[in-house]
Amino acid sequence: MEDNNRIPYGQLDNLDYRYIRQVRFLRNKTLKQMEEFMGVDDSVISRLENGHLEFTPIYQERFKDAMKRLRVSNIEVASIRKILEMKSQRGYK
Repeated sequence: MEDNNRIPYGQLDNLDYRYIRQVRFLRNKTLKQMEEFMGVDDSVISRLENGHLEFTPIYQERFKDAMKRLRVSNIEVASIRKILEMKSQRGYK
């Protein structure tokens, strides 16, 4: 039986830097708190969120691990994806 709260691997493959802020807001975490989950400095997270630093595979893995620790469900990932698509269509960042 499939657990709807687990993140399927396919959903994690398409994440980009824009998801960091959305997940952080979703879990009501500050940059400093997110630092503990990702294992990178809060200034690095800020630069990643704003697109000022390349979202390399290392940062992607750290973010995926943080999402697992924060127990972000596949439904939440799909919702974030939809929000980001809508923002893009409307010309928002």
